[in-house]
Amino acid sequence: MARNFSTTIRYNKQHLLTVVVPSLRRNGMHYEVNIPGFPRFWLRWGALGRYELVKPLDITLPDELILAVSDAIEKIEQ
Repeated sequence: MARNFSTTIRYNKQHLLTVVVPSLRRNGMHYEVNIPGFPRFWLRWGALGRYELVKPLDITLPDELILAVSDAIEKIEQ
């Protein structure tokens, strides 16, 4: 896996530059996601077979945004 990568995702009919920084932790691989205009957040592969928000849990992000980032991570991991 690359140390970090940047990609463009499509969300709400816009193309957004996304920087993803993977890090291996004792409870699995976590992905720090940085998108201009959104708070920084972390994702990990969850028990339900999809990426889930790890922290911060007090923010609300649109599901479509998380799905777009998930698709980008899966594409890079292949």
